[in-house]
Amino acid sequence: MSTDTNGTKRSIDLYGPDEARPLYETGMMSMPTMEPAADEQFMEWAMSSGHVVKTLFDQSEQNGMSLIWSWFGPGYALPRHSHSADCLYYVLKGEVILGRRTIAAGGGFFVPENAPYAYTAGADGVEVLEFRNVSSFDMKITESVARWEKIASIVRERNEGWKAAQADV
Repeated sequence: MSTDTNGTKRSIDLYGPDEARPLYETGMMSMPTMEPAADEQFMEWAMSSGHVVKTLFDQSEQNGMSLIWSWFGPGYALPRHSHSADCLYYVLKGEVILGRRTIAAGGGFFVPENAPYAYTAGADGVEVLEFRNVSSFDMKITESVARWEKIASIVRERNEGWKAAQADV
């Protein structure tokens, strides 16, 4: 144990996949807000088998650092959205398609607070780490209704395959 410059006692925090909890159980991210509304498509997307998102590390007592691990199945599309905190993404396995760019394993990208973005998992799916300097943030979805229809169509087409792929995660 050590003491920081403010006299606060600090210790090393350990974490691992066995203690990881689903993000929705932690309260770290508030319920998403949407403009325009697409409630049916959102629920179909959110309840699909195309994603597993777990909190590996969370300093919520100090609203400090957080680390989230995410798996997205092949072709899983995230809607255009933003968060109230900067986020540094690192691709562990697979690929992320971000606009016209493909980010492979070993690469990553930085998204500043409140900057809208969307991405799609590559043909083999993707595993990413999300590093933030806070443990409390929001999600504002600003996807068009037409793109929500496309996302919902992808969910209907691939959900059974994602369910099978989740068994390997």
